[in-house]
This record gives sequence, structure tokens and C-alpha cells, in this order.
Amino acid sequence: MKKVVNILIWIGISAWFLVILGFVSGAADQVLCNRIEVILSDSIQYKFVTRSDIRSMLEVTDGKLQGYPIAEINTGKLEKALEQSAYISNAEVSKDISGRLEVRIEQRAPLVRIMPDDGEGFYLDAEGVVLPLSVHYTPLILIASGHIEHPGKSGKPGKQLQEILRFSNYLSDHPFWKDQIVQIYVNNLGEYELIPRVGAHQILLGSMEKWEKKLRNLELLYTQGLPIYGWNSYRTINLKYTNQVICTKR
Repeated sequence: MKKVVNILIWIGISAWFLVILGFVSGAADQVLCNRIEVILSDSIQYKFVTRSDIRSMLEVTDGKLQGYPIAEINTGKLEKALEQSAYISNAEVSKDISGRLEVRIEQRAPLVRIMPDDGEGFYLDAEGVVLPLSVHYTPLILIASGHIEHPGKSGKPGKQLQEILRFSNYLSDHPFWKDQIVQIYVNNLGEYELIPRVGAHQILLGSMEKWEKKLRNLELLYTQGLPIYGWNSYRTINLKYTNQVICTKR
């Protein structure tokens, strides 16, 4: 008998929970979206998109957001639409029972600005994604200019841009070169020249072959030679030959 009573009690509790859940579910269906909160996690560092831009993208994707039932908002659809922007690497949209729609945005981080002689410029991020120039924001980053190819129809970097990308990633991660090298120039022979932040000299890198060794040789010159002879003593520093550094005086 006691066992039967316990079973009946548990059945009653389960039924009560189902009723409560039904009421909660019904109430949730009636909750309207009363605010949209946009969070730009890296807005201090990058300013490609603003909160106003994000709100406009949301409205274009789905005009029935604020003031409409929160339960009917398709968050997956909104995320996919936001991530179509070249400047957005990740978008997460969530909603809660209070009627709040939260939109969390991560922007792409440009690594190098490409400025070809024969066309419009663009950015590359660390993964090689091509970003268009922005009329609202210009980050202070490494510049690559000169005789540089454009991305193919696929939008992916070709061989030359991949070389520039690998080199730029190396400079960005290096404790010394990330601040010292401010520009890469590609001449009409396809050879690379570097422009430093400190020192009135031009660095002739030549090809990208063994560029890590070339930069190690240059670092030795910077740390052991230039402090003695002067940072402005030379017009060019030639690194084309991996086993030697040739300096031309002014």
C-alpha cells in the first residue's frame, strides 16, 4: 500500500511540473523583444563596424525584432547574416525570457595593408582573409606597397600575397621587428625592400628565400654595428646575399 501511495505522489508531482512548464512555455511565447544589446568585444582596438552598423544589419535581415515575440526570432539566421560581413569573424546571438536580444561581435584583425600600384588597396588578416578598405577607419598597421598582385576571383591570396602574409605574420610576432619594420615595398623585379621606423636607410631584402637568416644578420648589425657607426650613416643595407650584409654609406 505504501508503495502505491509513493507512486501516486510522484505521478502527482510530475503532472504538476508539466502544468507549470506549460504555463511558463506559454508565457515565454508572449514575451516581446524589448531591447537589443550589441557587444563589440574588441571595439577599443578595431573600429570597422559600430553598434549602429550591427543594428542596421539586423533590421535588413529581419525587420521583426524589437517589439515582436522573442520566441519567434531566429538567432541562427541572424548570426549567419552578420558573419557575411568581411569585417566580422564571429557573431553570437542569444535571447532570454526577459525579452533581451544579445548580439556579441568579434571583428577581424587586419595584419597588413596592401597597396598595389595598379589598383585599389585591401587588408589581409593573419589567416589570409581579404578585407576591403574602410572609409570610416584606418588602422595603424604594417603596409605593403608596389608591384603586388591582386587576389584571384576566389578572393584567396596567390603565391606572392602568401609570401607577404607569412612574412607579415613573422614580423608581427617578433618582439623587435614588429615595431621597427613599418613598410614592405615590392619593386618591378619582384624583389622586396623594407622601410624601417628608426634610421634613414633602405633595406634590400631581395627574394623571400632564407629571409629569417637575413633578418638575423640585420639584427646583429642593428645591435652591434649601428650603435657605433650611427643609425643614419648608411643609405642602403643589402641583405640579398644570405651570408653577408653590404652597407652603402651616404
